[in-house]
Amino acid sequence: MKLRLLFILLAMCLLAACGPGPTATPDAVATQVAVMEAAAGTLTAQAPAPIPATATSLPTLTETPLPPPSPTTAPPATPPPAPTPVPSKTPEPTPPAGPSLGPFAVVNVASDDVLNVRTGPGVTNSIAGTIPYYGLGVDVRAGGREVSGSWWVPVQYGTISGWVNSNYLARQAGWASDSVAARAAQSILALKNRDWGTLSGLVHPAKGVRLSPYTHVRANPGDPGGMDLVFSAAQVTGLWSDPTVYHWGTFDGSGEPIDYTFRQYYDRFIYDVDFARPDVAGFNQTVGQGNTPNNIASVYPGAQTVEYHFEGFDAQYAGLDWRSLRLVLEELGGTWYLVGIVHDEWTI
Repeated sequence: MKLRLLFILLAMCLLAACGPGPTATPDAVATQVAVMEAAAGTLTAQAPAPIPATATSLPTLTETPLPPPSPTTAPPATPPPAPTPVPSKTPEPTPPAGPSLGPFAVVNVASDDVLNVRTGPGVTNSIAGTIPYYGLGVDVRAGGREVSGSWWVPVQYGTISGWVNSNYLARQAGWASDSVAARAAQSILALKNRDWGTLSGLVHPAKGVRLSPYTHVRANPGDPGGMDLVFSAAQVTGLWSDPTVYHWGTFDGSGEPIDYTFRQYYDRFIYDVDFARPDVAGFNQTVGQGNTPNNIASVYPGAQTVEYHFEGFDAQYAGLDWRSLRLVLEELGGTWYLVGIVHDEWTI
C-alpha cells in the first residue's frame, strides 16, 4: 500500500514540474534530437562504420590472360628406318673365257625347240639367247662347271655368249648348210623316237631309203650278200609292226646271214646306241673308220652325209668299240630327203 502511495506522489510531482508550460521551442527539439543522436552514437560507437558510398571500390579483379605458349617447334618425327632391301641374287660372275675347244654342233633338240644359252651355268640363270636345233659352229671354251649333275660349258654363238648344257652339244667335224643340218636333226630324232610317220615324210619320195648294216653300201645285184634293202616312204610307216623276216646281208667276219624282222634290225643296226647324243657329229666328213671300205660317195654322188659317232664305250677296247650311224641326204626340188641309213662299226 505504501509503495502504491509513493508511486502516486511521485507521479503528481512530476506532473507538477512538467505540467502545462510553454510549447517546446525548435531549439529544444533540436536539443532532444542531438541528445538522441548522441545516445545513438554512444550505442553504436563499437559497431564497425559502414563504408561510405563514396569510398573507392575494390578493384575488379581482371583475369590477366596467360600469354599464349610460345610455339615450340616439335622435333620432326624420326622417320622409321627404311627397310633394308633384300639383295637380289647376284649372277655368278662368268669366268674369263678359256681357250677355244673348237666348233660344236647342237644335238638331241627337237625341231620345235631351241637350245637356251644362259647367263651362268645352270637352269636357274636367265636366258641370254638361243641356238636353233640344227645349230653348227658353236664355239665352246674351256672352263666348264658341273651343276646339278650336268656339265655346263661357256660358249660363243654369233653375238651370243653364255653357258650351255653340254648334253646338247657334240664335237663338230666338217660343215653343211642349215637346211641339211636341219633335215638330219629331224631324221635322227624320228629314228630315236620311232616316229615312223615323221620319218616317212623325210624319206625321198622317188628313191625311198636304203638300209645298210655296214659302211660298204651294196647297191648292185652282184654284191656279196646281196643288195641292201630299200623301202619306200609309204612302206616306212608300217615297218615297225611288220613281222616279216628280211635278209639284210651277212655279218662281217662270220659271214652268217642277217635275217631279222625290222624291229630286230633296228635294235642291232640302226639304233643300237643313242646316236642322237653322239660324241662327234660329222658333216660331209668321215669320222669313224675301220677295215670296211666306205663307198658312200660313189653310190650317192652329189649327196650330203651326216655322221653321228661314238668314239668308244669300254676303255679296255681302246676305241675299237666305236659306233657310227650315217644319214645320206639328196636334194629334190629344193628339199633334202633321206635316201640312206648306213650303220658302221669296227669290223675284222
